[in-house]
Amino acid sequence: MYHLTIQKRQYKKNMTKFNLLSIVNSAILLMLLVFGFFYFTNINKQELVYIDNIELFNAFNMTKDIKVFEEKKISAQRNELDSLYIKLQSIQDKEGSLIKSLQQQIAYKSKNLQELQDNYAHNLSKNVWNRLNGYIKEYAKTNNLKIILGTSGNGNVMYAEDFIDVTSKILEFSNQKYEGKN
Repeated sequence: MYHLTIQKRQYKKNMTKFNLLSIVNSAILLMLLVFGFFYFTNINKQELVYIDNIELFNAFNMTKDIKVFEEKKISAQRNELDSLYIKLQSIQDKEGSLIKSLQQQIAYKSKNLQELQDNYAHNLSKNVWNRLNGYIKEYAKTNNLKIILGTSGNGNVMYAEDFIDVTSKILEFSNQKYEGKN
């Protein structure tokens, strides 16, 4: 019986320790959950955002300016090429050496036009994204953003709350920088 009483006391001591540990562990877990909730809520609202790359690229003023300038050059070269084709068609019945000369001119102009279009597409994309990336980085630092994800239409971000889409804000910021207003 004496032995049973000692075991009961020991059991009560162990249960008290266990209950105390359980309460402490529960309190720590609750604090971690509260901290985690506020931490991740803060990240989602202020540090993690996304932009629509296509919308940003197409609406950026630099893209529009380059398109106007380059498309004039491409159009002028296309008109030259078209006039050579018209000339060739009009003299089909004439001398063979003149036709051969026109065919060579057409081939040369056609090749130049293709190179001009390829350079335009490559340089437009490269130059605009170089400029935009600088503006995006500056915007992120100014607004204390840790990460800006980029999407392409229905691309990498399949769903996001509207408040983390900062495409229009970055577009406005970038256009102001490009125009020298900021």
